[in-house]
Amino acid sequence: MSSIQPGVKHVFATSDRLENLPPYTLAKVFQDRDAKVRQGVDVIDLGVGNPDMRPPQHAIDTLKAALDDTAVENHRYPSFAGLPEFRAAVASFYKTRFGVAVDPATEALALVGSKEGIAKFMSAHLNPGDTLLLATPCYPAYLGASALTQARVVEVPQLAKNGFLPDLSAIATDDARRAKIISVNFPNNPTGGVETPEFYNDLLRFAREYDLFVLSDIAYCDLSMDPSYRARSFLEFDRDKERTVEFHSFSKSYSMQGWRVGMAAGNAEAMAHLLKIKSNTDFGVFMAIQRAAIAVLSGPQDYCARVSAIYRARRDAFLAGVKPLGYPVETPRATLYVWLPIPRRFGSSMDFTRELLDKTGVVVAPGSGFGKAGEGYVRIALCVPEERLNEACRRMAEAGFRY
Repeated sequence: MSSIQPGVKHVFATSDRLENLPPYTLAKVFQDRDAKVRQGVDVIDLGVGNPDMRPPQHAIDTLKAALDDTAVENHRYPSFAGLPEFRAAVASFYKTRFGVAVDPATEALALVGSKEGIAKFMSAHLNPGDTLLLATPCYPAYLGASALTQARVVEVPQLAKNGFLPDLSAIATDDARRAKIISVNFPNNPTGGVETPEFYNDLLRFAREYDLFVLSDIAYCDLSMDPSYRARSFLEFDRDKERTVEFHSFSKSYSMQGWRVGMAAGNAEAMAHLLKIKSNTDFGVFMAIQRAAIAVLSGPQDYCARVSAIYRARRDAFLAGVKPLGYPVETPRATLYVWLPIPRRFGSSMDFTRELLDKTGVVVAPGSGFGKAGEGYVRIALCVPEERLNEACRRMAEAGFRY
């Protein structure tokens, strides 16, 4: 007989996984932003990495053609792994862009954005209590995905004094021995730090020494704000894909963030594990979007250079605007962000974020939301035109937000 009494409210208990999930720091910032907008404040949103560019025209044209095709094939359930043509395009991209051979049948997958792939990769490979070495500051999705697996996360700081590269020598031997995975992201969100061949060689040696799997994220690999810098893939160093899966996204390089399409390439066994999770939880990427993504990967790559030049001009405008305010900021070589130290009078990045919004209407992302090593900074997203960045700097100056 049921113990539930009609009309009586009962608590619907959450899972341990949900209880282990920390609050999403940026969510409160965005709530405060929206409240200001409702109050009629002219808000300048530098908090979200949400490109304001139109995607490549050939992606849009290909999507339209796929939608207009009278055959029904594009509207049926897609394959879990992605269209064979999509996986072949991924393999061709890796060969052309990085000189890396990828087997499209076993070493490439289509993703509903790289965020989905990263979360499912962790779900496929981490048990509660397993150790993950997570280079931070990092994309907040890593913190949430690892919390849902109930893994033991050891943050590996990426500090300015080390060029925003993880100091592998500072990782405790016991933590390295216990770990299953080490996660890195270059060019880095949020710091704008970039990899070096020396670091990637050291990372591969470290991973082999401690039998670690490497999760590499290259979502910003084609957004270089320094013409002399060309990002590398970690698979250029682990060419046999002995212990690597790498994630890439169409969201930032091609301004297709709302399309929700990404890709993974790497170790065939790990990819099969990821595919097993996917086949039980989703039906893959809409085929018309996959066909547009194929056109992007297979077509001219000048789009990335054009938008990189726009972000470079925005970066320079923002840095020129805050220079008189005394901020000791590193000039980012890639991504679409500036990693800004907070003024010395503030005790936390969240305190600065709140007061900045309250007094100027400028939204930034507090560094604490990107991991412990992010405290003391805020992330500036260069996703508004130069005149709005200039206006943000003017408001900061008028309100007295000096370093």
